[in-house]
Amino acid sequence: MEKPVTPKNLILAIINNDEGLYHGNLRRYFKIIFLSPSANNPYHNFRHTMYVLCLAYEGGKYAGINKGEMRALLIAALFHDFRHSGHMGNDKQEINRAIEWLRKYILPVDKPLKTDIEDMIRATEWPHRTDIVLTESMKILRDADLSMDLDDVWQQQIIFGLSQEMGISPIHQLRNQLDYLSNQTFQSDWGRKKFASKVPESLAEVKEFLEILDGVKLDAK
Repeated sequence: MEKPVTPKNLILAIINNDEGLYHGNLRRYFKIIFLSPSANNPYHNFRHTMYVLCLAYEGGKYAGINKGEMRALLIAALFHDFRHSGHMGNDKQEINRAIEWLRKYILPVDKPLKTDIEDMIRATEWPHRTDIVLTESMKILRDADLSMDLDDVWQQQIIFGLSQEMGISPIHQLRNQLDYLSNQTFQSDWGRKKFASKVPESLAEVKEFLEILDGVKLDAK
């Protein structure tokens, strides 16, 4: 009897390919990501990688991409921030490092997908490059990667985690969210339908946090 896929077991369902949406499984790659020295970074960590993996899977299902494209998309999601330094400032360098390690660990069976996987990873470089034509899979990966501020755990990941990697204070990062959310756009049809309606609510939440925090001197203990 097929095990139902629920939010609780979604990661296992994806890496084991319980729904049969791509060829083989991703167990070997999952182990590599789990053991990565960057897994415990403040923001570019295991939690972020699994978040992007799950959303890429959802977006790929929505778009109806074929099994080869789905496998390439999921591997790109797993490796897009692999061995990230944990410091913001040179995303091109971070992308190049991730691709170097992908080339080291890619399985023989996936070498025909290598170029597509690398192109997807390059599409996540921030600020986003405008000199490339985006495939649907690239659009989905971009949307998944940059939507963490709309996730339930965004406060920890964005306010405290990303601020640490950027070298700024948490409240400074919270203020930055006003501009970021106000200008946030989504590339894929899946991304627009899933996230666009969440932006106003998140923007209102940030504003309310700032109303509480701004001008209030908190005792440091």
